[in-house]
Amino acid sequence: MPTVEQVRPAHCAGCGVASRPTGHGLRVHGHGLRVREMLGPQVAQGEPATVGVPCRRYLCVDCDAVMLVVPGAILARRRYSASAIAQALALFGLERMSPAKVRRWTSPFRIIGATAAAGWVTIDRWCDDVRGGRLFPEVRRCPDTFSRRQVAERAATTIGSRAPPPWDASLTVRAFVGAARAA
Repeated sequence: MPTVEQVRPAHCAGCGVASRPTGHGLRVHGHGLRVREMLGPQVAQGEPATVGVPCRRYLCVDCDAVMLVVPGAILARRRYSASAIAQALALFGLERMSPAKVRRWTSPFRIIGATAAAGWVTIDRWCDDVRGGRLFPEVRRCPDTFSRRQVAERAATTIGSRAPPPWDASLTVRAFVGAARAA
């Protein structure tokens, strides 16, 4: 766990005031810890799990904004880790797994409804978010004619290109590792 000083934001996300303006006192103060839930496998091709990740909170004394500083593997407004999402996109796009099978590899939840037994709407949402630039915006825009599998394939190969050597790892493993660097 990094110290309060190591991860203090440079400025307030609400009003933009500098954390440590020259000649003034500290404006963004440490405001405790919060545990953020992160879903998905913790290692490439590992068992999916639910993990509580401690994150630092900060408070702006000017506008009362509360900010949460999270590790790079956690994406804003997403329950699954960046690596879990990238691996799911690779399984769906590159390895051509069914959505139901991708879900079993990615989601820690084993009790599902009748409609989830045949598919997984979350993989469709992730593909749509990649296409719209809301998820992994570094992925080059896909033509409108691309299917969701083709979008997932492009995303997985782009994210996998960010992984460090060894180059002989599968593209699925490379996507998992590369997502932590791309996030």
